[in-house]
Amino acid sequence: VYAQRSSPEVRWQAWSKHQELSEASLLHGISWRSIGPAVQGGRVVDVEAVPGQPYSFYVAYASGGIWKTTNNGGSFAPLSDALASMISGDIAVDPQDPQTLWVGTGEPNASRSSYSGLGVYLSRDGGKSFTHKGLTGADRISRIVVDPRNSKRIFVAVQGALYSSGGMRGIYRSDDAGDTWQQVLAGANGWTGANELLLHPSDPQVMYASLWERSRAPWEFVESGKGSGVYKSTDGGTTWAAMPGFPQGDNIGRIGLAVSKAEPNWLYASVDNHAELPAEQLQASDGPLSPARLKTMTKEAFLALDPEQIELFIRGSDLPVELTATGLIAKIKSGELTIEQLRARLRDGNAALFNTDIRGLQVYRSEDAGATWQLRNSAPIRDFTYTYGYYFATIQVAPDDANKVTILGVPLGQSLDGGESFDGSLNDPNVHVDHHVWWVDPNSPERILNGNDGGLDASFDGGKTFLKVDRQAVGQSYAVAYDFAEPYNVYTGLQDNGTYRGSSQAKPDDLDAWSFVSGGDGMQIQVDPRDNKTVYSGYQFGFYRRGGEDAGETRPRPGLTEANLRFNWQTPILLSTHNSDVLYIGAQRLFRSLDQGRTFSPISADLSRSKQRGNVPFATVTSIAESAKNFGVLIAGTDDGQLWVSEDSGAQWRDVGTDLPDTWVSRVQLSQHASKRAYVAFNAYRQDDMRALVYVSENLGRNWKSIAQGLPDEPINALIEDPINPDLLYVGSDRGVYVSLDRGVNWQALDQDLPNVPVHDLAVHPRARELIAGTHGRSVWIADVLPIQELTAKVRDSAVHGFFVGEQTFDRDWKSRRSAWFDRPQDRPKLTLNYWAKKAGSGVLEIRAKDATVLREIKLEAKPGINKVDWDLLVDAEQALKFEQGSLAERVELGKLKTPYSASETPYANAREYDWPQYLQPGSYRAVYRLAGATHQVKFKMKAPEALKPRIKEPAKVRGK
Repeated sequence: VYAQRSSPEVRWQAWSKHQELSEASLLHGISWRSIGPAVQGGRVVDVEAVPGQPYSFYVAYASGGIWKTTNNGGSFAPLSDALASMISGDIAVDPQDPQTLWVGTGEPNASRSSYSGLGVYLSRDGGKSFTHKGLTGADRISRIVVDPRNSKRIFVAVQGALYSSGGMRGIYRSDDAGDTWQQVLAGANGWTGANELLLHPSDPQVMYASLWERSRAPWEFVESGKGSGVYKSTDGGTTWAAMPGFPQGDNIGRIGLAVSKAEPNWLYASVDNHAELPAEQLQASDGPLSPARLKTMTKEAFLALDPEQIELFIRGSDLPVELTATGLIAKIKSGELTIEQLRARLRDGNAALFNTDIRGLQVYRSEDAGATWQLRNSAPIRDFTYTYGYYFATIQVAPDDANKVTILGVPLGQSLDGGESFDGSLNDPNVHVDHHVWWVDPNSPERILNGNDGGLDASFDGGKTFLKVDRQAVGQSYAVAYDFAEPYNVYTGLQDNGTYRGSSQAKPDDLDAWSFVSGGDGMQIQVDPRDNKTVYSGYQFGFYRRGGEDAGETRPRPGLTEANLRFNWQTPILLSTHNSDVLYIGAQRLFRSLDQGRTFSPISADLSRSKQRGNVPFATVTSIAESAKNFGVLIAGTDDGQLWVSEDSGAQWRDVGTDLPDTWVSRVQLSQHASKRAYVAFNAYRQDDMRALVYVSENLGRNWKSIAQGLPDEPINALIEDPINPDLLYVGSDRGVYVSLDRGVNWQALDQDLPNVPVHDLAVHPRARELIAGTHGRSVWIADVLPIQELTAKVRDSAVHGFFVGEQTFDRDWKSRRSAWFDRPQDRPKLTLNYWAKKAGSGVLEIRAKDATVLREIKLEAKPGINKVDWDLLVDAEQALKFEQGSLAERVELGKLKTPYSASETPYANAREYDWPQYLQPGSYRAVYRLAGATHQVKFKMKAPEALKPRIKEPAKVRGK
């Protein structure tokens, strides 16, 4: 096994290496721009108000960083984009100093897409700057508490590593504002960390904490254990004792705690209980036929059911689409299919999330500060956290009413009787599900902030109605794709927010620029280039559909008596570049469709080798690629570290991963330029191994060479080869994007304006020559990589080199001065010009007309590498008039123009007369770079806008005709 846990020191060194690559990068002139989407929001893990400032609060997104508003959610500003980790666990504002903000990194929600962090940060200026305050090895921080009497005393609840045992876990205390830390409460074993931490409202010496035992492997999540429990301290956190009478044992999972100022000695706890629910309680809320009822159902009982109930059951299950109630009854009656076979057929990854037979969420209350406990809910709280209570565990009590309890799960639950009964009155249909934060204004309890997987929502009437208040692009993208529309569209699959399509020209906060494609946890997307309309998209565990005019399901299904297929959480799909009717999809085997996903045939045996079978689908195909040069040359990788190549469309497969890391294959790639070249990236994050693992083969996998040297120790999620330049590679890591100009020999950071966010997918649009990055926390970003594609050895040896400038189009709106009321700087025209400089130095950029008249001169201060100039398209008025007069005189002399001139023939003079901005007019121009005694020029054009069409009056329509 190659995976090895990375130490805190290694992870901190990786940050230093990232900074080094960023500082030394020759690509600093290539800027990223965010295009959204923002409409869907992103997972919120905490909200904190600023004392004394009712319109100011912070919101922490799981992997989108910390944001702040000072206008009650009218706008937000990001604060943590440049930190070593922008993965949020918990935040806290000092009650005595509203300018002091504590940030604990590493997300406590232990899901598949929850990332670890790098300790604790402190800001003394309201988030403008931060200082690292230790606990690097904490991995995941669930709570930070500042002593209201002493700002230097800080408590941190540390969950610790998710995928490996040991390390920092429990409750830590600092008495010197984070300069040193002391563990004051430890778990009973190497898998137990701290989840909850709070102070008694009246006596800060009294503290409560919950510990949680959990462990995750790629094939299984153990969500509970004997280490879970509730603890109390009466001496300011120095000593702790387990609370008597609180549930313990192997089935106790994540525990949330809450206390109300209205009854300071009342303590509530929400418990994720994995004990099996008695059959009579399990079936009490189910219909006549459900997976739960089927678990104990006999053949005779099944045959006695109403056929309509069976039909509904079939349609709600992942059974063959052609199956009917009549057919199923016949198969069961004849013995062709047994009840046990039917039960087995229902066991897939997605069903395992919801078909639960455990007690699930339970609410306990102590009325004597934890001395004794009572289970409040006598009836099971069903359809609330299902099997993934590890994702929630927040319980909240109103500050002015100790019987008003809110529990957070997939929906929201509210109780007005201290947890005895709950209703769904808080569930606004316009608010996203999967709730994590419920902040109630202590000074105005009708004001509530609700943080969920879809962002942040505000209520000003106690939860009766909600307003979505975040417009920031914080989507957690799993994958990106593009089409060939003009301008092209970008597609992205988002964690728990479906799949969206948006213009590549979109502004990040333009909610109307993106449209919904499909639901669930949005996964991979493929777009048929023949029509830009047939889109393949889907959600977790391989549930894909074909969109467009002939929509339909695209998912291979086994027969009723056959073993289930194993689909990865992010199941890979691929349209053939040779024939868009050919669609590939991976389970444990690779399947191929020749008819756009209507039918599938297996073209491989089981490509995995691991026999691990837990409660998470494992031993599955994770990445597939097809050669663009040769149809039928395929490569596939699996989550258990297997790698295979076929050169005959799947008839035979060759094991090519024997000497490679025995861990998750995150990306395979076959070269578009060399028929035998292949690339593979591995991601050992699920073993807490943070190394970058990237390899190349020049003979289709017979030999491999590592090309990761020079990359920081950051897990690699994406690896692609540039479609234009065969030497150009891009990788997306858990911290950003890196580029190699020499096929992996050397690497440089490509991070100008890009936050330090995990990048899950990359794609290069071959026509636009732009790099698209799907980030897991900050939605989609685009960079113009044409200059990098053209950065040949000859260019790099030049003193100065200007890169291609695409044709621009003149906008009629430029012919008039915008109203001062609506003139926003971001709406003014801008053209970014890139140039190469071999050495640092001062120079000049001249925008020249065709007669060499210099229309604009811009000073250059070059750094070695690719530089950029943001030109506002304004020209020098006097020079422009000089050029125009000369051009007009020349045209008159040649007999091509008569005098007097019209306004349209003298645009610069006309602009001057009416005090219009002097923007570059339609025509042919040159950008001339002068630097280090050398000159280089690039020709470009400004195209005239399309001619105005006369408005045709439509004839009046007569009603009824």
